[in-house]
Amino acid sequence: MKPEPATEAGTSAAGAAAAGSAAAEASATGAAVPGAPDEPVLYRCENGVAEVTLNRPRALNAINGAVHYGLLRALEQAAADDAVRSVVIRGSGRAFSAGGDLKAVAAGEDVGHPKRLGQAIWDLPKPVIAAVHGYCLGQAFEVAAVCDLTIAAASAVFGEVEINHGWGPPLPITPFALGLKQAKEVLLLGDMITAEVALRMGIVNRVVADEDLDAEVAKITARIAGLKPEAVAGNKRLVNSRYEAAGFAPGA
Repeated sequence: MKPEPATEAGTSAAGAAAAGSAAAEASATGAAVPGAPDEPVLYRCENGVAEVTLNRPRALNAINGAVHYGLLRALEQAAADDAVRSVVIRGSGRAFSAGGDLKAVAAGEDVGHPKRLGQAIWDLPKPVIAAVHGYCLGQAFEVAAVCDLTIAAASAVFGEVEINHGWGPPLPITPFALGLKQAKEVLLLGDMITAEVALRMGIVNRVVADEDLDAEVAKITARIAGLKPEAVAGNKRLVNSRYEAAGFAPGA
């Protein structure tokens, strides 16, 4: 196996090997999007769906400054476009994202502020859907968790792996997305878990066969497009306001 890039995926050798194998199997659902191969984040709108694609496939879509700020711009563009009814975030190549770019951090680069990104997803009146295949680790785990819906390919691999580097999660969504015991298991052990385990824990909404990921997401976005946008936005705000009353704020 070729060595993985310096991302939050680089934890225990056994765990990384298992996750790397699962990520490779998911490549069919994460093909690179044509059109702008050098852009770190790709954006297109079709049939009311804003497709936002992390596009650093050779780095397993590790989140550096370019990806972070590209995501923020894409979310702002989707928010301002009345034609957009929902947003889908996905990754090109073998993974959704292997997490924060440790090389960029070590080099002292501006890698953005994860809480700002989480707040942008949280506050967007339109539903944001994470379409996950391959790795979804560390900061990427938190991005997927703060999305309104998370749909996973069967071979996806999840994990809050920051503790393996001596860190805490930069976006503290996990205690709110999971129950007490499950949140502690994910955060204290830093293990990688399968999509089915993630489903049981409540990290994802649905798990489908790798080849069915795009179709499942399309079915959901079509359903949203058939609803009144004011009602959808109102219900998202209703749920979010209850969590805010309990003390959760992604940007805090």
